[in-house]
Amino acid sequence: MKISNLLLALTCLVQIASAVQTQEAETGVLTGNTRLARENSAKTGRAWVTGFKKPGDALTITVNVPAEGDQLLSLTYRADSGKFTPVAVNDSAQGTCWLAATSGFETRPYGRIHLRAGDNTIRIGTDWGYVDIDSIQLSPAPAPVPFHISPKPVNPNASPEAKQLYSTLRSSFGHQTLAGQHESDVWHPSRLAHIAKAAQGAQPAILGMDLLRYSGSYAPEKPDGVIEAALDWSLNRHGIVTLSWHWFSPLGGADPVWSSFSTDKTTFDPNLVLDKKTPEYAAFIRDLDLIAIQLQRLRDAHVPVLWRPLHEAQGGWFWWGSRGPETTKKLYRIMFDRFTRVHKLNNLIWVWTSMDRPDSLDWYPGNDVVDVIAADLYAKDPVRGDLAAAFDRLRELYKGRKLLTLGECDYLPVIDERAPWLWFLVWDDCITRPALNPDNLINETYSDPRVITLNRLSSLNQNK
Repeated sequence: MKISNLLLALTCLVQIASAVQTQEAETGVLTGNTRLARENSAKTGRAWVTGFKKPGDALTITVNVPAEGDQLLSLTYRADSGKFTPVAVNDSAQGTCWLAATSGFETRPYGRIHLRAGDNTIRIGTDWGYVDIDSIQLSPAPAPVPFHISPKPVNPNASPEAKQLYSTLRSSFGHQTLAGQHESDVWHPSRLAHIAKAAQGAQPAILGMDLLRYSGSYAPEKPDGVIEAALDWSLNRHGIVTLSWHWFSPLGGADPVWSSFSTDKTTFDPNLVLDKKTPEYAAFIRDLDLIAIQLQRLRDAHVPVLWRPLHEAQGGWFWWGSRGPETTKKLYRIMFDRFTRVHKLNNLIWVWTSMDRPDSLDWYPGNDVVDVIAADLYAKDPVRGDLAAAFDRLRELYKGRKLLTLGECDYLPVIDERAPWLWFLVWDDCITRPALNPDNLINETYSDPRVITLNRLSSLNQNK
């Protein structure tokens, strides 16, 4: 029996090995600064592609597969430190892959990609750059993790409006994508006007704004207008509001205050917030309470909010992520507790911004305090796509338990069933940049029946 089991295991290993297709980097087409390097000048031994220095530098490899389907893509590479590297398949951006530091050439999985029968192109571009690519491997991909989304928000005391919004999002997820746009100047909403002009009057279903000017260290000369705009968008336009917070440093911020949310522009130590006797804790709570006053105005008007706090903490470039994952998670939970228990802000749907890196779960505050996982994805390589591999990696990381969305993006994503992002939020003036989002693309996206615009959202709610 033991011998037969061993033979079966060996047979399986042989079958798996035979199913792996390896393509050497030296067979690819090089763009920009990329070039071929070898271990010696005699053109023998290992060869690899190097020279990934700036956006546009790329290696494009053609692979042939006998049948259409999903494949697991792996890269054999070398990097002296962690790097972000964008990958596109058949001219469709799949997302940016995190390549961890290696001690030499190592093979690491990138993720699931979809290939058609016959020839396909796989483009490895440049974001952070400075990696060496030896080869790529394709192997049969396992089935994707199924989604099993909770029917209720994480806050057990969620308001009827928050419950209704969550229900709308949950029922839309997987087959419809809500259009969203961030607007930095609510007094002159030029981004919305640009969309309406390009898309024959259509408007996004979701309006994104930022509460940065309500931070305690900022003393505005006049009202910011964000809360008024949120009230108008929800009550009069019947749209959905999402709010983020580029939180100006509670203490020790640089002058001018505008830059103090950046780690390198403040001396504020978030670790000290964890000691209730410190000035840092007092300033942190002061700011939370100031923001709560504004959010209460929305709560009292029965306006639900997609609330996206402490965003991009994992990157470390904002002070709330500067002291590592354990501190950030505690900050988030202090906010969640104070907003829900003390201030009764039951109108919030809680959105956590995650990278699709293996260590993302180290930063995750927990399933009990997060409703939606958002990814902030910006194009460093001049290729547009559905970002399906990024979607799939987040699906795997969070075990299909959470709704997935594009919390920020620069170009309008390709809308398809492989990456059914719940919504996209194009950040600020990116929508007006023709190189990223030409008018015909805006019109095409907003005309897509799978995209929920403002008028379609009203119809959707009326049919419930």
